[in-house]
Amino acid sequence: IVDTWWQTETGGIMITPLPGATPTKPGTATKPFPGIEADVMTRDGKPVGANEGGYLVIKKPWPGMLRTIYGDDQRYREQYWSQIEGVYFAGDGARKDSDGYFWIMGRI
Repeated sequence: IVDTWWQTETGGIMITPLPGATPTKPGTATKPFPGIEADVMTRDGKPVGANEGGYLVIKKPWPGMLRTIYGDDQRYREQYWSQIEGVYFAGDGARKDSDGYFWIMGRI
């Protein structure tokens, strides 16, 4: 059993251990899948320190990402790209420990 983080909107698992390659810690989703640039930020877009809570964001586009909400491009931009400028806003609280492991704290 492993913890992961993903959303329907992401099109796949984004933060996950790689079996046999990533040491796991109970309760953490571990590290981003290769090519995914996740972070934890304050509401004003500043990265938080180790073990500080904040907002889970994805900093770069990824292959499976949603491109719009059907019939409502404006809502798509507001919901996912306007909460913290320049990053995908997941709507989840998280923290990142000193090893770079992500701890998902829940919906915000």
